[in-house]
Amino acid sequence: MGEIFISPSRPFYQSVTIMNLQKIPLEKYWNFANIQFAKGGQRKIQKETVEKVYQQFQGITANVQKIMNLLYMKTQEGSTCTPDMVDKAVNSYLQLSSDTYEALIRQMPEKQRMVFLAIAAEGRAKNISGGKFVHKYHLPSPSSVISAIKGLLEKDFITHDGDEYFVYDQFFQLWTERL
Repeated sequence: MGEIFISPSRPFYQSVTIMNLQKIPLEKYWNFANIQFAKGGQRKIQKETVEKVYQQFQGITANVQKIMNLLYMKTQEGSTCTPDMVDKAVNSYLQLSSDTYEALIRQMPEKQRMVFLAIAAEGRAKNISGGKFVHKYHLPSPSSVISAIKGLLEKDFITHDGDEYFVYDQFFQLWTERL
């Protein structure tokens, strides 16, 4: 996504000021969640619940908010939201998103789908064009992996951090683990 703002060949090149936002600290999430749960029908949330969600989604605000919203909806007035409710909320979100993820998988060209699923299976994949990775996941060839990677990166299905590739959407990653 950032490419549209930082690549000279893209239409929005230099049209914005790029800012690096740090993760919101866990303590701030806890304070906010605690206040919001109390406001809405005297609900409570255990700090361990917020910690579990925060850790599972590495503090990525959009994902934390999605699950916290589901937890709020699943906590009855006068009740307490506990850590054991997190997995149920994540499962609920994945079920709601299942049709979308299935459609995305079906729409991928076969080689991209194979490489995408291989990266998802690894979690964080290194040496993706190496013989070991190609052989482990029965991929056609190193050159087809490189070609598939370009397409997957362009479509934002995967991203990379240094020499590691991983699924961009954490929920999509979790969904693939259930295949």
